[in-house]
Amino acid sequence: MSGFFVFLNMMSRKVILLYTTVILMLFSAGCGRRQEGVDALRRSKADALNKASFALRYNDSHRSELYARKALAYIDDSLKEYADGRLRAWNNIAVAYYNRAEHDSAAAYADSVLAFRGQCHNGGVEQMLAQLTQARLRQRQCDIAGSYRILYDLEHSGLLRRRGDDLLFNLAQSEFYITTTTLNYHYRNKSQYQQAELLTTMEQCRRQLRCDWAEDMSFNYAIAYGYYSLCDDTAQQRHYLAKALDYTLDNFLLLGDSLRFSTYHLANTYQLLGFMLWGRNIGLDSWRHNEDRLMEICHFVAQAFAFRPLGDTLATMELAAYKPMLAAAFLREATALFFLHDDPYQRLGAIVSTGRFCMAQGDTATARSYFLEALADSTMLGVAPKFEAMLYEGFLTSGCAADMQEVADWTRHELQLLKYINSNERADFALQQQLEQMRRDSTLYRTFLIVLAVLTVALLLTLLLLRRRTLQLQSETARLQEAKRHDVERIANVETCLSVLRHDITPFVSYLQNERLPEQLRAEVTAQLIRTFNNIKNWTKLSIPSGLQFRKTTVALQDLFNSVERSAMNFHAPDVDLRFEPTPLVAVGDSQLLEILLRNLVNNALQHTDKGSLTVTARPFDDPAFIHVMVADTGSGMTPEQIETLFRADKKINPTPEAGYGSGFGLILCRYIIKLHDDNTLRGCRIWAESQPGQGSTFHFLIASKQ
Repeated sequence: MSGFFVFLNMMSRKVILLYTTVILMLFSAGCGRRQEGVDALRRSKADALNKASFALRYNDSHRSELYARKALAYIDDSLKEYADGRLRAWNNIAVAYYNRAEHDSAAAYADSVLAFRGQCHNGGVEQMLAQLTQARLRQRQCDIAGSYRILYDLEHSGLLRRRGDDLLFNLAQSEFYITTTTLNYHYRNKSQYQQAELLTTMEQCRRQLRCDWAEDMSFNYAIAYGYYSLCDDTAQQRHYLAKALDYTLDNFLLLGDSLRFSTYHLANTYQLLGFMLWGRNIGLDSWRHNEDRLMEICHFVAQAFAFRPLGDTLATMELAAYKPMLAAAFLREATALFFLHDDPYQRLGAIVSTGRFCMAQGDTATARSYFLEALADSTMLGVAPKFEAMLYEGFLTSGCAADMQEVADWTRHELQLLKYINSNERADFALQQQLEQMRRDSTLYRTFLIVLAVLTVALLLTLLLLRRRTLQLQSETARLQEAKRHDVERIANVETCLSVLRHDITPFVSYLQNERLPEQLRAEVTAQLIRTFNNIKNWTKLSIPSGLQFRKTTVALQDLFNSVERSAMNFHAPDVDLRFEPTPLVAVGDSQLLEILLRNLVNNALQHTDKGSLTVTARPFDDPAFIHVMVADTGSGMTPEQIETLFRADKKINPTPEAGYGSGFGLILCRYIIKLHDDNTLRGCRIWAESQPGQGSTFHFLIASKQ
């Protein structure tokens, strides 16, 4: 007990800090004077008392109970309807009794929480905490089956996944993991009930589940003890020991802060480290692998708590020699610290553990002195059947008996306790078998439901396939009808092509047969004849599906304008002003087809414009997804009837000099080019014309814009 006075000093500072915190909270809560804040003020006072009780639950259970009872009295006097504060006070009192091993009283207050049927915000979480208190009480009484049943029901109820108050929910989930882990490593055959998966889950939740430093230390302790209990696995022993030592060091680091110091948790952590050093299932090689971790812990303990188990000799000794000496030092210091607290359960556990260690080391006299300490304090008896059975075994093996009568009495007590423990273990095994059978039955039921669901899905899929087949047949019928329509249109195209070919070529041939035709005019006629043949060639490719392919790319309209302007410069009347307005716009489409489209519109306009102007412009459309291109002239114009038949391939073309626009083949070709762009870019590409006889015409088309 070399650090005893240091511990007392640190503990007193923390007590003063807690008192100051409570007073400040009460003072700040009492500063309000407005009538509308009365309920909030009263609740804050009750909450402050409950928080003070909660903070003291490990270090001073009597004062913890006192604050909880003050909160309860205040609620009874001024806030009878404040159910949340009442349940919190009841749970705090239950924990205070539990920490003093007054199990009947702890159970009574936990039952009060569970029996509450009123409305409150955190009622579900408070009832979970009360159930976990009951589960821990059953563990101490070796009612393993009862504890397991509570934990099993909580795990499968979904309550742990519901969020109420964050702090209380984190506390409930943390306590659930701690209680479950304790059940597995302390009250069951740990080789039979593997808990590596549970510990992995706990580690994953470690950072999210934070209530206060005391709960963090309890959580670390549970994980560390869990990994220590798994060290029977020789293949993973080094890894499990490293994990256990790391979490033990985490606790020491927390305790090194004076504001978080707790003799209770320090004793617990000392005892755990002593168990690990004593553990005969951990090989020396595993300890050598983790010796640096052990040395780091020893150095920190010496600096933070003024406790040097082996003094300066530790650095000069071999691991095999100092390991049992360290175990003895930590177990003895833990026992001394537990005697500073009111919990006879922890005192009995510490005495039994230290005495059994001394017996294992052959130090019977020291072991006997520890066991006799329990005889001198009758409050330790009756609090834990498991520890009591070990205690009576220690009485008998260490020679504590004064006569044969005591030997007989202790033997009888030990056998009774062992019989009780074994019966509870059998009940726990039977319950697990029963729950396992329920799980199997549930699995069979779920399998049946899954099979039924699969059959239902199969039936639905069959119906859907039938429906899909029906739709496919309807689609095929529509496709055949559409193909038929295309065939009719293709025939009309051929007829149109022949009509245009006959009309457009005849005058050119007549001109070329005139021997007196000037050479310049002959060249112009020849060029026009070539353009006519090119239009017919392009039309043929567009009309045949396997012909001209649409190649989608970006098209700078200024480049397109320049190309068409160069080709049209020599083939328009001198009195016609041909203008292509500059444009920075970029379209999406087939550049070759767009050039054919624009050239045909320009040539068509030039043919019917003797004087005036022809202007080509491009600007953004109202819908920014499109570009609006216009070819406007001051030519002869068209009637509404002529405009209606301009782009229709199913109308016979009967060109005459008075026919105006639409008598040529190029406009029909333009309509197909726009249709190809509409199919391959944005839906909405189209072409149309506006005109009045004698006032000229304007051709418009929309193409996709690059955005």
